[in-house]
Amino acid sequence: MLKKKKKDRGGAASLKHDRQAVLREGSSFAVREAYKTLRTNLTFSVTAPGSKLIGVTSAVASEGKSTNCLNIAISFAENGARVIVLDCDMRRPNIARLLECQATPGMSNVLVGVSGLEEAIQRDAYAGVDILPAGDLPPNPTELLDSERMGEILETLRDRYDYILLDMPPVGAVADAMILAKHLTGIVFVVRQGHSERDAVSGAIKQLEFAGAKVLGFVLNGVPMSRQGRYGRYNRYSYRYRYADYEK
Repeated sequence: MLKKKKKDRGGAASLKHDRQAVLREGSSFAVREAYKTLRTNLTFSVTAPGSKLIGVTSAVASEGKSTNCLNIAISFAENGARVIVLDCDMRRPNIARLLECQATPGMSNVLVGVSGLEEAIQRDAYAGVDILPAGDLPPNPTELLDSERMGEILETLRDRYDYILLDMPPVGAVADAMILAKHLTGIVFVVRQGHSERDAVSGAIKQLEFAGAKVLGFVLNGVPMSRQGRYGRYNRYSYRYRYADYEK
């Protein structure tokens, strides 16, 4: 039985900050340019024809994966691509909260057959990006994501979108990201300055590799302003980190 989401009574300041970090007209030039660079790197990393399914994850919670997932999607949409974001974190969903949009029906409702896909997709929900929120919280999210129905949904969306961005649960918490890896073109891995631990990141990467996932690169998130230089006030993003950086 699906459970209705409970209202989050805490973290209001943190949520407000995360909402401010979502790309918008008022975002600084440096931040917008950083995401354009990230978009370019991804474009050159996934050159196969057809729709691209890109998962965004991290080692543990609160590393900024949901915000980065949205911003990557927005950046692709600004370049004229057809884009949808799927909130596949049906334990701690964030996409609807970040965009302050309707949370249900969503992914879980479609997977169990109580809602249709067309009903659940929110068209042009933000900056030209379509959204499929997580929906009501299910008791068995891992089983739903590993179902035949999940594969069918992704195949249907492949015919409609150039880029499908999946906001996935952290690798270190549950097996959901590894289960979804078989469907993906590649994965963007988010690490947060002062929060991510080397062993946790290294272990998560090994799990993804074991599952056959292709890690496209890393996003370094949450660098203090004094160290950001030209990257602006929110975050700093980089693809120069390699697996070896976390295995030493």
